[in-house]
Amino acid sequence: MYRPHGKKKKFSFREKLLLLFFFIIFAASVTWLIVYRVNAAENEAQMAALRASALSSSQVPSSSTPQPSSQVKSAAASSASSAVSSTVRAFPQLQAKNSDIKAWIQIEGTAVNYPVMQTPKEPEYYLHRNLAKQAESRGLPFLDVKSDLKKSKNYLVYGHNMRDGTAFAGLLGYLDKSFCKKHPIIHFDTQNGTGDYQVIAEFRSKIYRTDSKAFKYYQYADIETKNHFDTYIKNVKKRADYDTGLTASYGEQLLTLSTCYQFVKNGRLVIVAKKVK
Repeated sequence: MYRPHGKKKKFSFREKLLLLFFFIIFAASVTWLIVYRVNAAENEAQMAALRASALSSSQVPSSSTPQPSSQVKSAAASSASSAVSSTVRAFPQLQAKNSDIKAWIQIEGTAVNYPVMQTPKEPEYYLHRNLAKQAESRGLPFLDVKSDLKKSKNYLVYGHNMRDGTAFAGLLGYLDKSFCKKHPIIHFDTQNGTGDYQVIAEFRSKIYRTDSKAFKYYQYADIETKNHFDTYIKNVKKRADYDTGLTASYGEQLLTLSTCYQFVKNGRLVIVAKKVK
């Protein structure tokens, strides 16, 4: 019996448009992903070079010349201290690359190891810009314009919480008290000197409406008076997710780190530390 060949299905004009639409979306997504990864690799290479230059001024005494034992011990101590203060001595080099670099932050055992920027005329300039001032989703950590490195008792630093673990994503570890015990120190160096800050509290907050009476940690970037300081510490400790057993007194320098944490809309994770060295 004769059986006619099956007819090929013909797509309607609408179906063709839909196929074209989904193809364009797919192609655009793939292109975006490729561009994102390429830019990420370039920016990471740029940052790696900057980190190397930040440490390049470390001076280790030459071992080619015999030294008395006392001098050897002194040299060893000098070498150890140079590793700590190398970023400070390299600030002229760093600022030659970008004059907006005002500090350097590092938390050992995490990916947090970045220059800290500050731009008084445009506070969030580095929110989505890299060291070369080009558009980049990760941006760079930046200091609140009200935090004066010469007189403010609280340095407030903002940074992105990136899904790939870069920027301030490492701060999420402080949600766990055991992580805090393993990583209690935050290194924050400026051209004025090195600084080791010990974490005294971690808490969750959010960006509130301007008319809200809630405690707004981001309004304490310019702490100068004892009353202002005490109010800040009281509220920080009250909201802490766990007790570190530490607090701070007026006269001690504070460092506050802020990053996005969407446990609620406009949520933030905040880490507060005090200078101990």
